[in-house]
Amino acid sequence: MDLGYLKATGSSVLINLPKTALMPETQFEWKIPRWSNAIERDRARIYFLAYSAAIGMYFVEQAMAVLHRGDTKVFQDFDVPENAIGCGFHEAVRGVLSHHMVIRDGKIANYHPYPPTPWNGSPRDCYGTPGPYEDAVQDTPIFEENGPDNFKGIDIMRAVRSFDPCLPCGVHMYVGDGKTVEVHHSPTLGLGQ
Repeated sequence: MDLGYLKATGSSVLINLPKTALMPETQFEWKIPRWSNAIERDRARIYFLAYSAAIGMYFVEQAMAVLHRGDTKVFQDFDVPENAIGCGFHEAVRGVLSHHMVIRDGKIANYHPYPPTPWNGSPRDCYGTPGPYEDAVQDTPIFEENGPDNFKGIDIMRAVRSFDPCLPCGVHMYVGDGKTVEVHHSPTLGLGQ
């Protein structure tokens, strides 16, 4: 892939941003990390800012070329069917986003968006393969001090939330011996409570 502003090298992505009033022409290179962990996911989010800016520049140039050709139509006429079932799948920032709809008597009878979070946080599959969150925290050393009856699991919470900051503020962990630990996260303090 080479969009001018972005180029995939096979082991990295080169991100080229043009000169602006406040910044000289700049190139960033995001390299495929050796490990997949919370730090690398957080680092990738920072590079994603530059990536998004480069993609934005590319699409603005594409849009301007369309406008300069005189193509100003911004919608397509359509007739709403009397009865229908439809779905659409899109690649959103965090993964697959799907929309599902039922039309009855020319009106929306049922609509349901299915965001990336449930896809990303899937449980083990029928073959026993863990979902991404479970896989990320399995055998992860806990660096905080925890007593056997006072387990907080903040490191695990950070790892899980590094995938998706839009997760609810609670993560439940099964720690063996019939114990389930609940960690509630304070969005204002960023600490377990």
